[in-house]
This record gives sequence, structure tokens and C-alpha cells, in this order.
Amino acid sequence: MKDLLIIGAGGCGREVLQWVKDINEVQPVWNIKGFLDDNLNALNGMESDYIIISTVKDYVVEKNDVFTCPIGNSKIRKKIVRRIQSKGGEFVSIIHPTAIIADTVKLGRAEIIYPYTVISDNVKMGDGCIINMHSSIGHNSVLGEYCTISAHCDVTGGCNVSDNVFMGSGARIIPGLNVGEGAFICAGSAVMINIKSGMKVIGIPARKAGF
Repeated sequence: MKDLLIIGAGGCGREVLQWVKDINEVQPVWNIKGFLDDNLNALNGMESDYIIISTVKDYVVEKNDVFTCPIGNSKIRKKIVRRIQSKGGEFVSIIHPTAIIADTVKLGRAEIIYPYTVISDNVKMGDGCIINMHSSIGHNSVLGEYCTISAHCDVTGGCNVSDNVFMGSGARIIPGLNVGEGAFICAGSAVMINIKSGMKVIGIPARKAGF
């Protein structure tokens, strides 16, 4: 059994701790070792069964270690993953037992799939994506690396979502659209046109944000 370290002891990290416990209840997979966080006080005032054992920078990867990085900011998540990998660390995917994933889905590495998500037929996902609670990815859609899909989002069929895209809670993309690299879709928005790389959009229908 591998020793699992969770990078980030904030809200997302503590959520993923619970999802790992849920996975282990079904079938023991990991020995939970604890958190890594550059803020050693991140758990102050929080109830937790596990402690922060080191900063990310100072941690020395051990032979039996594996890692997950539930940090919502795609660029920070990618940077941390690359840093740990450069030390020889291996990342695993965390997939909650309640997630529904079609047999034809092709997942990358280091994915985090929250409870009650649905990933449909012939979806392809790059490494390091987070799909939050009650979100769905429709058939034949493609997600690039390090996308962050917040809770209650809907990527409908045939969409092409590039690397590092962020979707806020309750956002939706209608079928067949392209979303460029690093785009930011604000919470509650409905995307009805193709979105250029780096653009922030908001509203129904979603338009370029003025802030």
C-alpha cells in the first residue's frame, strides 16, 4: 500500500482527504500520510485527523510516496506537480466511488474526480484536471491539461476545452464549442460562443468580463 500525501491543506485539500477516506472504505488503496503546505498554519482552527508534515519546498520524496494536488488554481497546481515530479514524486488520480465514468473515457494522470460527477462516452482528459461535485462532461468532449471544473458545471457534448481553463460553479458550455487556453468562465455563466485563449467571460449568454 502506497503512502499518500495531499498537497494543500486548504478547503479543497481537506475535501479530498474525505474522498480518499471514502475510497479506502470501499477498498483500502492508500495509507494517508498527511498534508504538505507552505503555510504550516493552514490547519489552525480546523478539525483534521492529519497534520501538515512539511512545506512542499522542503519535503524529501520517500520511496513509497505518492501524491495528489487539490489546488484550484491551474497554474499553481501545474507548477507544484512539476516541482514534486522533478524530485521523483509520482502523482495518482483520486476518483470518488460515486463518480460515473463511461468505459470509453480516456483519463490522464493526476486527475481528481469528486463525488457525483458524470463523465460520458468517449471523453478525453489531459493530466491534472479537477472535476468537482455534481458536474458533468458530455460525450466526445476533450479537456486539456490542468482544467478546473467547479461544482454543478456542465460541459456538454463535443466541446473542446483547452489547457488551464477554469469554470466557476454552475457554469455551462453548450455543445460543440471551443474554449481557448487559460480562459476563465465566471460562476453561473452560459457559454454560447467560442471563447478565445485567456479571456474572462461572465453572464447569460457569456460575454467578455469588464473587470
